Amino acid sequence: MTIFEPGVQYKDLNGGVHADRDDTQDATDYLRQHHNIPQDHFVFGIQVYSSVHHVRDNTLSVRFLHSNVAGYENIQQKMVAEGAEFTLNELEIGMSYKEFFGLFKRFSLTLSPNGLLEGKSYKTV
Repeated sequence: MTIFEPGVQYKDLNGGVHADRDDTQDATDYLRQHHNIPQDHFVFGIQVYSSVHHVRDNTLSVRFLHSNVAGYENIQQKMVAEGAEFTLNELEIGMSYKEFFGLFKRFSLTLSPNGLLEGKSYKTV
């Protein structure tokens, strides 16, 4: 069983991310067009990994987790019904920065040592 969470070696910085889907093409549309995922599948998770080697090549390693809802009303019902047997399809690809960030209308990432600033108010000078 895999846990959906970020992972790096030292975890020097923690933070959060928020993203708005693009109005014309989201991750599901992209995978249907470029990687032939079934029409009844939807992307339910995205994991992004970058290392110094990826930066040199201007790429990101992107793992898409996708599935259909298999007769359930939504993915939450499927997760509850399948419990420990809940399964997603995985597709890992290399994407250019432009390709990846083009899937979003807006993308915001925050990082601070051990998540120190996450959710905190501050003044700037």
